[in-house]
Amino acid sequence: MRTTLRVLVPAFALIFGASVAGRAQSGSPSMDAKLVDPEKNAAKKAATVTVTVTGVQMTDPASVGEKPMKGQGHLHYRVDDGPIIATTSTKLSFHDLKVGAHTFEVVLAANDHNSLGPKQTLKVTVPGSTPTNSH
Repeated sequence: MRTTLRVLVPAFALIFGASVAGRAQSGSPSMDAKLVDPEKNAAKKAATVTVTVTGVQMTDPASVGEKPMKGQGHLHYRVDDGPIIATTSTKLSFHDLKVGAHTFEVVLAANDHNSLGPKQTLKVTVPGSTPTNSH
């Protein structure tokens, strides 16, 4: 009986530990947003945001009746205080930005448009043009 118990306890700990570790790895969704060539694009009055998402399948909320479902989501992009752009696209470009500072907010959202938690704010400044003197 002692030999059986010595074998079962470590085996149980190994199985239980692997189960807990597996849940931790598949845990919460995560997101990482970055600006692509921010200075170069800002000089052209533009910005491109790329996002890497893990733990969530990009799903068009309209395709599922905007009903939240675990493991599904989409992105909300917002520039300054502008409207929210809801999309499954993990790359989005903005053009004709005005001179000055701009804030880009990216949120990972559920099918019902509520936040899933991950949120990132990125900033870029579009430089002013230097007037040329024609005299």
